[in-house]
Amino acid sequence: MKRVIISDTHIGSLFYKSEELFKFLSEVEYDQLILAGDIIDFIKIPVFTERCMDILSKIDRDKEIIYVVGNHDESLVRLVGKNIFGIDFVKRYEFEENNRKFRVEHGDSYDAKSFIRTTLFVKLLSVMQNVLEVTFDFDFTTWYIERQIKRHKLRNIIDILRLNDDVDVFVMGHLHIPEALVWIQPDQTVKTYINAGDWISHTTYVEVEDGVARLKEFKSISA
Repeated sequence: MKRVIISDTHIGSLFYKSEELFKFLSEVEYDQLILAGDIIDFIKIPVFTERCMDILSKIDRDKEIIYVVGNHDESLVRLVGKNIFGIDFVKRYEFEENNRKFRVEHGDSYDAKSFIRTTLFVKLLSVMQNVLEVTFDFDFTTWYIERQIKRHKLRNIIDILRLNDDVDVFVMGHLHIPEALVWIQPDQTVKTYINAGDWISHTTYVEVEDGVARLKEFKSISA
């Protein structure tokens, strides 16, 4: 089985990569598609265009679709545990392949708990960000992510892995930073962390086949 994991497409936001995402869903083959959160950006002021509808229509409903609800599409949290139009809504998805256990989450649950992380404050901040982006035509998300990359601490990834030490491969999104880390424990058990990246600053995804997970950058085969 070939699984494809994609996160943080933020469909409906101002700077998401709509054309690249449309080509990705048109060209990449899979048996199972795992949408790892923040797929539709409900938390800002989304603008749904014909291209948005084209993108959503490219999701192959004849294949198995798993939707891991994130913080920007938390409006869908009431669907968790249900299958709607052939899509399974979850907060966490796990599977086993070639004797390896995989776990997929969005990743917002690993944020530091503080006032600025409360749902209401994040919603207000996101709306303000959206207004500023529209007003100044400036991609604040990419600017913020680039700052975060400079401040990124490897220790945080190790902490996340330790919280998921019951699985072999942990995949998340949320941070918009595509990266992969292999962690070998003292007993020689191999652990893998992968962040699927995003579709605002990057065009990355994770492919899982025959028990091997690969972080990839999408390049369209069409002109």
